[in-house]
Amino acid sequence: MKNRRNQLRLSLLFMITGTLFFNACKKATVAETETPSTKPNTLALNGTSSTPAFVTNTKNLNIVMFVPTDNPALPDYKTRLTALFTHFQTWLHTEMLRYGYDKYMGLAKVDSTSLVRFIEIPAAGPQADYPYSSSVSAAKIINEINAYKATHASEFSNSSHMLILLPQRTDGGDQPFYGWGRNCFALDNANMAVDKIPNPNSNYLGGMLHELGHGLNLPHDHAKYASEQPTLGTSLMGSGNVTFSKGQPTFLTEGDAAILNRNEIFQNPLPAETPYESATTTINANATYNSTTQALSLSGDFTSNKEVSDILIYMDPNVNNEGTGANKDYNAVTWRFTPGAGNTISGTIPLSELYYKTNEPYELKAKLLLKNGNVISKTYSFSFLNGVPQIGANGSAKFFQNASYGGYGVSLPVGQYTTADLVSLGISNNDVSSVNIGLGVKVIMYDGDNFTGSSIELTSSSSYTSTFNDKASSIKVIAL
Repeated sequence: MKNRRNQLRLSLLFMITGTLFFNACKKATVAETETPSTKPNTLALNGTSSTPAFVTNTKNLNIVMFVPTDNPALPDYKTRLTALFTHFQTWLHTEMLRYGYDKYMGLAKVDSTSLVRFIEIPAAGPQADYPYSSSVSAAKIINEINAYKATHASEFSNSSHMLILLPQRTDGGDQPFYGWGRNCFALDNANMAVDKIPNPNSNYLGGMLHELGHGLNLPHDHAKYASEQPTLGTSLMGSGNVTFSKGQPTFLTEGDAAILNRNEIFQNPLPAETPYESATTTINANATYNSTTQALSLSGDFTSNKEVSDILIYMDPNVNNEGTGANKDYNAVTWRFTPGAGNTISGTIPLSELYYKTNEPYELKAKLLLKNGNVISKTYSFSFLNGVPQIGANGSAKFFQNASYGGYGVSLPVGQYTTADLVSLGISNNDVSSVNIGLGVKVIMYDGDNFTGSSIELTSSSSYTSTFNDKASSIKVIAL
């Protein structure tokens, strides 16, 4: 009976995480008053005031204007948004240059004009048919776009990335404004113009750039406490939607820039690698805490049948039980490291760069950024206790009754536990179905008492112990 419950839980988890994977950012939008532009829709570039030049690559961002039957697009959107997207392109390039990446996001050009190419697609229904809900509206819109593309393929670049714009709703309802895999949604109104930066009354301008970041593979992240926020301001992929709109200091983190450096629409010419091709990989990361230097020292190794260009580390705290996963990671502080000889992982994370380090649970997400732009991730759990990271000898593992970390859960510090020990601590014999393993430890579970019989060794968390489900009779939690 329990196995059946586990299967149902796993199916539910798959549906939930599948939704979250595609819904990279979901924040409610509010109605805002439009203010007619009083300045030319141009951007000064290289000392000129004409329609700005922009960079077109081999593959470019597909920009769709999706127009409901009862809400027409604004007549000036092509010239106005050409200037805005050129501004976005220049801003992203300037931020990437901070880290040595001289690349531009590709914008397709309309032949014999100075305009960015917009693909205007008439919707099948009125604006009320396309509400904010990502699970309904996004799929409906994308299905209509794909149907249009089947007969108008030449209007699209052959890239994986698409920004979908809808005229701002006139009926008072909310509309899609979020990331959805390599697609993203935003709205257009008269305020979406370069000359409206800063705008004290709207976050839509920065919101469009933030959601575009999601559509270009960027997760949420936060500025480092000591070395970035005081001088660079707010990370675009944190709450940069607000600061960018208000004309306040906003920046790309090094991790964001590294990901964009491998994004297919930033390549010109195209590299030999197939963009985002899957890879067979393993990640084995570990960390030790140096109380003298107040830093975590990363170590480990990885394997991959595709070339890895960067190691990205996201330190994501679970503050005030906010939870983990998509839309819970705005405060994740990030690092980029170069892979070492022999596919090794090495780096230092000073605790002075973290905002939360008293008594918070954390996820350390170790990511392999492949040269083809794909990102492979593995998550490790740990926590702070009275300001000390609980890793290695101070670490623990948490054992759950059911799959997907359901049912009762009991944390065991580093040590050895017989059947009697487990029962006394609240873990029934032959009752473990999932394990959350802390950073710097591994787990060996035995199907016999006193560490006898067959066993399974786990070096990372398992949402379902599969072949060892409901078999653990004794357990070792070992510091690496």
